[in-house]
Amino acid sequence: MVGIEQTILMPCGKVAGGGVLLIIESMAAAPPTTRKVSVMRKLMKILTALLIVLILIGGGVGGYLWYDTKQKADQLVMAAKPFAEISYGGVEVSPAGSLGINRLRIVPHMVNDVITIGAVRFNAPNILALLKTRWQLERGELPDALSLSVHGFEVPLHGGILGAPLPSSRQNMPLGDLDALGCGQVAHFGGTEWQEMGYDRFIGNIEIGYRLDNARNVLMLRVDSNTRDWATLNMDIGLAIPGSAQSIMELAAQAKPKLASLNVTIQDDGFNRRRNNYCAAKAGKTIDDYLADHVRLLAERLNANGVNPGPGLMAAYRRFLSEGGRIVLTATPPAPIDPAELQYYSAEDIVKLLGLKMQVNGEAVADLSASWDSAKLARALGAEPAPEEPVEEAAPTPSEQVVMIQKSYHPTPVGELGQYVGKIAKLKTVTGAAFRGQLEAVAEGIVKIKIRKSGGSVTLSLRTNEIDSAQVLY
Repeated sequence: MVGIEQTILMPCGKVAGGGVLLIIESMAAAPPTTRKVSVMRKLMKILTALLIVLILIGGGVGGYLWYDTKQKADQLVMAAKPFAEISYGGVEVSPAGSLGINRLRIVPHMVNDVITIGAVRFNAPNILALLKTRWQLERGELPDALSLSVHGFEVPLHGGILGAPLPSSRQNMPLGDLDALGCGQVAHFGGTEWQEMGYDRFIGNIEIGYRLDNARNVLMLRVDSNTRDWATLNMDIGLAIPGSAQSIMELAAQAKPKLASLNVTIQDDGFNRRRNNYCAAKAGKTIDDYLADHVRLLAERLNANGVNPGPGLMAAYRRFLSEGGRIVLTATPPAPIDPAELQYYSAEDIVKLLGLKMQVNGEAVADLSASWDSAKLARALGAEPAPEEPVEEAAPTPSEQVVMIQKSYHPTPVGELGQYVGKIAKLKTVTGAAFRGQLEAVAEGIVKIKIRKSGGSVTLSLRTNEIDSAQVLY
């Protein structure tokens, strides 16, 4: 029994180190029941000591983060004084890996309104990861995962933000306020109209975050938002990046990320029913007649501005309006694609290139056909196409004898474009789209052409079997 007492009274640190041998010796010398009690007591001491250490570490980290967050929050309140009065209830740090401020109240000076927010939080996998994230951001490093959430965001509908009259610039937008078509004399939905539908304030939550997978060179973005009795949006975007990024500057310096996957879900939480009842009453029609009128007017407005959705898309839209429920749109491109290139493809090709699929209330939409007139659509959006830039010629040196050679475009077989890499070319696709730019590469059935625009340039990849004719400048 002496061995047992010595073992029980041994300090916990010794048990965790060289005391394992004494435990075994005590077990051999003691009766079975006594051995079990002794082992359990020692394990409890070890676990208790570890728990105390973790609590002390977590408390220290939490205290540091709490103090640091409160300092920054107070600095923000002072910096915002010229623009708004901001107050908050307190700072909260959670061992689960979140920190933020609670009970925010914002009173902007420029409008007669009060914004309240239940909580604003930064979220990480755990509290130690949260501390590491703070250090990484200070050094310009890119954390593996991070998200920002805003809970209980409230804005009244009668104030100066949502209740303000429609700006005159928006009244002239051809594709503005499409959701109000067919709603009697109502041409715009704002605070007054939403109140008449039965809402009294805008109450919502939103969380925006990302996860970086350097092993696969993929950046996953996620947006989750919902507005009470209105709608819910969930969006996941996968972006393929050229290489691993350890800092924010490295990520910003890399080439444009390409779309690798997309999943968008829109859930109706009551707005469709309220709008249908409201607009049917305003128009003096039944709900079915209002919906038919709304869909017809929408198609006419879109057609007039160069957008022609097919019957499958219009039927899916009407079904969602009448039934509510959920729309799911997914994109799984066979290969990641630069979204800036999509404007140069036909709608039919975009569906193929993105691997687009759509469901309404669990039923697949088989017909995703559509078309558009790029020139008309650009005018409707207020973005006129940039004029073609002149081709730059190399100036001759003074010693050279100047020989004036007038360059012109020559029809060229598509199969011979590889001989003219670096030269300016005009390409016309089987769908009628025309492109002018510098040939960058021709390989494996793909022609890459660099097109200059006012905001920069974009490299477009065209399949050779899609090119109807080609001309090269030489």
